This record gives sequence, C-alpha cells and structure tokens, in this order.
Amino acid sequence: MPAAKDHSKNSTKDRIVEAAVQLFSRQGFAGSSTHEIARLAGVSEVTVFRHFPRKKDLFWAATESRLRRLRISKELLRRLEADESPRTALPGVVALLVETFHNQPEMVRLLYLSLFELEHGAERILRKYLVPFFQPVREYFSRCASKGVARDLDPSIAALALMTSIVAHHGLYRVVTNEGASYASTDDATTAYAEFWFKALMSEPSASTTDTCHGALQNNPQELWARPQATRQSHDCSQSPILALGTE
Repeated sequence: MPAAKDHSKNSTKDRIVEAAVQLFSRQGFAGSSTHEIARLAGVSEVTVFRHFPRKKDLFWAATESRLRRLRISKELLRRLEADESPRTALPGVVALLVETFHNQPEMVRLLYLSLFELEHGAERILRKYLVPFFQPVREYFSRCASKGVARDLDPSIAALALMTSIVAHHGLYRVVTNEGASYASTDDATTAYAEFWFKALMSEPSASTTDTCHGALQNNPQELWARPQATRQSHDCSQSPILALGTE
C-alpha cells in the first residue's frame, strides 16, 4: 500500500510538472497561472502548492525536467577526450545540438525564460546541466588550438558561440528572413552547421601538414570539407557523425 501511495504521489507531481512545461513554454512565466497549470494537470490548485510552495519552484522543476535531456553520449565524450580529428568530431557535437533542440523545443523556450524572465536563480540550475556539456567541448577546442589544428581563439567563446548559434538560428531564422524552415531535415542542418563552424574554427595548415584519422588535417581543410557529400562519405575517416553519436 505505501508503495502504491508513493507511485500515485509521484504520478500527480509528474503531471503537474508536465503541465507546467507546456504552459510556461507557450505563455511564459508571467503569462501562466498556477490555476491554469492545475486545470491542465487535472488537480486542484491546492495540490499544486502542496508539491510546489512557490510558482518559481514549479518553473525550475519544469525547466530541470527538460534540461536533464541535454547530455553528451559516452561515445561522443570518448571521441572528444581522445582528440579525434575535428573533421568527424565537430559534426558529432553539432549533430547532438541539432537533434536535441529540434526534438525538444520546450527546452529552448524554457532556457530563454530562465535567462530573460527569471535571471535570478537561473545560474545554479543552468550551471548544473549546461557545464557537463559545455566543458568537454571547450577543453577539446583548447587542445585543438594548442596543437595548431584550430585557430588560436578563446575556447570558451568558441564553444558558447557554437551552441548559441544553433539555438538562436532555430528560433530566429523565420523571424529574420521571413522564410520557412531553413533545412529539409536535421541531417541537412547538421551538415550545414558543421561545415560553417569547421571553416570558422580550423586553422590554415602548412603545405607539409599530414593527416591520420586521429591527427591533424590533410592539405586544405576547407577544400576537404567542401567536397561533395558522396566524396566525403567515401573517405576512409568519414564515419557518419549521427550514427556514431549514440544516445544514453
């Protein structure tokens, strides 16, 4: 009986959190009332406050429920730590971001709200979930720069710019261009973003630069990356970043 009671309690709490995700992401923090959230969850407003004494507590619970889904797979983390060639590692990072933000639009909206409507208190929550993703990418860029594979840029700015450009592009493309979806599929989006950031971050190698699958870049990286897709797929090192990405 106690176990069944706990399950019912958790189920009610989960329904409240999910209702909060839907309303907060659509209407914002100020535009969503606990009364509306209770009605959508099928409970009384008193029940909402029993689980979440303050509206902000409910918002952070809703935000955390989505941020938990942002994570680097063990396979991709291993590839970054092994200093895999940017030619395949960078598309892996981009694929993770594109897939995550494409499939989790509520996450992006809740991130916006946490930064612009509830900036007080946001740092602790965002640090908990964003740092585990951000730090491995930042450290990878730093090592690439120290080896001369990437441009000597601030790795924190580079990693943050990569992340935010993809998030902002998904949200602002239609507004700025007055056009429909920019890419036909997430694979097309991944290819375009990866090509852009590869060209932006990679340094110009000398004529004597050589390459292995886990080494520096061969000849001109821009020329190699710009080859037709069929040619890139036939290259010995060209494993699919999306297939290799994996999920946890």
